[in-house]
Amino acid sequence: MKRSGGGWRAFGLVVLLLLVVIPASASAATSVRTFTASHYFVAKVTPAAAPPVTIGAYAVRYMGAAPGYAAAGVQGTSSGLQGTTVVLPSCAGACTDRYRPASSPAIAAGHYTERVIFTVTQPRAAGPAVGFDVDVAVHLRTGWVSGFGYFSTGVATGAATSTISLRLYVDLGTANPTVLAVEVTVNRCTSTTGCP
Repeated sequence: MKRSGGGWRAFGLVVLLLLVVIPASASAATSVRTFTASHYFVAKVTPAAAPPVTIGAYAVRYMGAAPGYAAAGVQGTSSGLQGTTVVLPSCAGACTDRYRPASSPAIAAGHYTERVIFTVTQPRAAGPAVGFDVDVAVHLRTGWVSGFGYFSTGVATGAATSTISLRLYVDLGTANPTVLAVEVTVNRCTSTTGCP
């Protein structure tokens, strides 16, 4: 009897500890703690979830004519959340944002470009928009060239989510390039108006 009672007490102690420890560890991601005799504080911030973006095909393209689409969005030069955001078009099923030059207002005719295609999930009409940035770094035989864009998802015009095909172009100049590598980085931002 004593052994079974001791076993139940030990079991109860374990359950009690779990009830105390699990909520504390689960809430630690957003807690702020001020240390005694110090004005400094430590905050644990959970990174935003991955953006609803899938990286697709990429290829070198020659621009025989200058495309007329507006440039990708850019971050500002001051600190904090700021920048010029490109909001992707709303659509019901699947649609395309055909051309966005990265880190340049336009790409002239006769230039070579690196084109990267992204598939972006647009939230439902009632869902929140998501800000994300895209960084394309192209390693040429002559060095690195990079292009950057800042975007916000649009919304689906129907009840379900929709997809949009986003094409981003990096200007590689007038000489036919030898591309050694392409690195693509996509980050989810903390807001739709800028990235930290």
